[in-house]
Amino acid sequence: MSSPPLSGLTVRRAIVAAVLLGVMLPAMLVAAYQTHALYRRLGESVEGVQTREASVVALGVRESLWALDSASAHSLVEAVADNPAVVSIEVQDMQRGRFAFAERKARRGNAAIHTSERIITHRGDEIGRVRLEITEEPFVQQLRSQMMAIGSTLLIQIIGSVLLILLVLRRRILLPLQHLVHEAGRLAHGDLNDPIMPLRHDEIGEVQSQLEVTRRALKGMVASLEQKNLALELDLYERAKVEGALRDSEQKFSSLFHESPIPLALMRQADGVYLDVNRALAYELGASAEEMIDQDSGRMEFYADPAERQKLFDLLARDGHVDDYDVRLQKIDGSIIDCQVHLRILHMDEPCILSAIIDISALRSAQRKVEELNLSLEQRVVERTRALADANHELESALERLQRTHLELVQSEKLAALGSLVAGIAHELNTPIGNSLMVASTLRDLGKDFRQRMAEGLKRSTLENFVGETESAADILVRNLIVAGELITSFKQVAVDQTSSQRRNFMLREVVREIVVTMQPMFRKTPFVIEEDIPEHIWLDSYPGPFGQVVTNLLGNTLLHAFDGRKRGIVRLTAELDNDFVIFRCTDDGVGISAANLHKIFDPFFTTKLGRQGTGLGLNIVHNIVTGVLGGEINVDSEPDYGTSFTLRMPLNAPRRGNGAEVG
Repeated sequence: MSSPPLSGLTVRRAIVAAVLLGVMLPAMLVAAYQTHALYRRLGESVEGVQTREASVVALGVRESLWALDSASAHSLVEAVADNPAVVSIEVQDMQRGRFAFAERKARRGNAAIHTSERIITHRGDEIGRVRLEITEEPFVQQLRSQMMAIGSTLLIQIIGSVLLILLVLRRRILLPLQHLVHEAGRLAHGDLNDPIMPLRHDEIGEVQSQLEVTRRALKGMVASLEQKNLALELDLYERAKVEGALRDSEQKFSSLFHESPIPLALMRQADGVYLDVNRALAYELGASAEEMIDQDSGRMEFYADPAERQKLFDLLARDGHVDDYDVRLQKIDGSIIDCQVHLRILHMDEPCILSAIIDISALRSAQRKVEELNLSLEQRVVERTRALADANHELESALERLQRTHLELVQSEKLAALGSLVAGIAHELNTPIGNSLMVASTLRDLGKDFRQRMAEGLKRSTLENFVGETESAADILVRNLIVAGELITSFKQVAVDQTSSQRRNFMLREVVREIVVTMQPMFRKTPFVIEEDIPEHIWLDSYPGPFGQVVTNLLGNTLLHAFDGRKRGIVRLTAELDNDFVIFRCTDDGVGISAANLHKIFDPFFTTKLGRQGTGLGLNIVHNIVTGVLGGEINVDSEPDYGTSFTLRMPLNAPRRGNGAEVG
């Protein structure tokens, strides 16, 4: 907004002009009035002189004219003619004419001459006349002198008044105004530190006092704005940190997805189109990741029976998740593989499905082979009882094949457990990451709205609202990212431990808690809970990976078998020291194990839920790890309807194993 043009008349000039007009105008009016009065008195003086002189002559020469004494009359006329105003004087006899005459020709000039006559009477008779000429020159000279005196007096008065008024105005108005202009200029240039002191207690002093109030208010506002700017900078810095943490979390999740050994896929829920797949899935199906997520090629079909896909999606829509669903998939080369599918719904920009696929072809083939082998072994035992010596060699070969198959089944069991673990962790990560994404989007919209409001003119209320909403959003982001970070950290440690058999020192409580965190997604879908009471001071020099596998299998076995028909249940994990050993217990208040089955639970392939998520290898793996790798022993106590307790007694220092030994 441009300022209006300034007038060239300054305050100093305006005041001087006003003073001159205020002083000179009255003085000029007074001078005009006095001049008029003098001119009026000039006429009166001329008439007065004429009347007086004419009367004097008329009275003076009356007797001389009667007596015809011309000498006496002449003397009187000459005396009267000496008056500077008299130009000529003439006395006439009515009978003889001029009787006496006197004239001063030098007095005839440019000035006006007034003539008057007067009759001379003697005893009532007219005997003559007096004719008198008067010039205005002496009176004009006198008038000029008086006017000069008056003019000089007025001029001195005007000059003195103007100087006095200007001096007072300079001290009382101009100098304070200059000081006020200087202080205002200082404020305009941002100098708010030095106070503004009023010079006098008058109107200008009041303006200076108000200017000091303005300075203090501006200084307070500037300080407040600086604090808010600093707070805004800190808030923006924290926001950048949160966004960086969010990007790191997304990168970690992406790395976890793409580098996972479990085949994973991300599909759009609406049409089942692949949005992303990891290398493990592409390798498993014999296709490239680019071909599977190519939008132009449409949805690639891998289900041997397309109806299975719809059945699977209907189950997902009904329950919200799918676990351990057996399907047959057809690879690109046409071969058929048996798989278990785990599905979770992720609420992202659009509803998506996270799919984990575990190839259990080897497991199913091994189960069929084992069943066939068991049948054939029973038949062979009957048939070859008579030829036991010849059958020993064949039996040893069968046992060797059985051991290899057992090892394959153990490995498949581990991969299946890890797949369930990945699906559960992905489901748990969905909530904090989805919340973080929603808050980050809100922050982005707030930033855009705040930038627009800044362009329109920043208000204090707008800034305070923006800071409050940003702090609230940052707090929500931090809490959700902390939850996601803890989940990822726990999963990473558990995944590293369970996929390796490295020996190290570890705190029993930390390992158990990490296992519990990774198992919580499976328990959270049920009314059953896990309680753990592990002392902090128990340290082991052992194998956390195999031990974690033991705890995972015990919890999975409890969840699968212990609470059939129960609406609630508790699993308790406890530990205590016993000299150089640690006693670890996994206890539940479930349905218990019957006496007929209690001595079979550690046998391979023994399960009461074959074909219903049970493989019969979970507790067998637990027994082998505890008695083998960990160098301990395991016992089970159970009473139907009152629960089961598994007790592990393990040395604090596990026995050393040879290089390359395998767990399980």
